[in-house]
Amino acid sequence: MTTLTLDTKYINILEALGNLNETLEEAVRRYSIERIGEQIGQLQREILVFQNKYGLPYEQFYARITTDSEFVENLRHTYPTWERDFNAWEYYIEELSEWLGHLESISKT
Repeated sequence: MTTLTLDTKYINILEALGNLNETLEEAVRRYSIERIGEQIGQLQREILVFQNKYGLPYEQFYARITTDSEFVENLRHTYPTWERDFNAWEYYIEELSEWLGHLESISKT
């Protein structure tokens, strides 16, 4: 449990709306969902850049680079920085998964 300091004007408003702790927890939950949604949207936009650039969703791209040497050779010629892109793409996928997990954990309450 963490202790927060709030301006009295907010405490008075929240108390007028009902149980202070419940009202405050709901406000923080909603704010968190909003901010997580923003993070998810940004990550999805970043992922879409790579998906559009390479013409494949991440999962298919990963499958191709791990099983198709001709595909990798073509990538080297067409996109010399594909490995750097792949690392960033993978990072965005992992971050998206993490934020979706956070969203799921607070949406169940």
